[in-house]
Amino acid sequence: MNIIFSPIVRRPGTDYELHELSVEGDTLSVNGTEFTLTALEYDAETGLAGYIQSATQASGDWTVTLLLPIGDNASEAQRFPDSVTVTSGPVPLPAPPEPEPDQTSTEDAG
Repeated sequence: MNIIFSPIVRRPGTDYELHELSVEGDTLSVNGTEFTLTALEYDAETGLAGYIQSATQASGDWTVTLLLPIGDNASEAQRFPDSVTVTSGPVPLPAPPEPEPDQTSTEDAG
């Protein structure tokens, strides 16, 4: 399965995140919810199924465009993600930003 990530900026206060993604045959698991691609029906409001915006099959191979929610501090890999091809198992997600360095002061109080 070829997966094309399409970054979208998360709105503040939403919990719309992509934590876990895996592939098994014609089934894509998104955050633990399984979607059988051959059974998906298009919905004008949500696309195919929440994160899945399009799914096409050619010569037995699936190409899926998947929303990738990102924050304001998204990494370069998240803002400009590479597509990935996975035949079975976990799908690597674009690397998140590096954590901010600890800003606590180590100066003596006195």
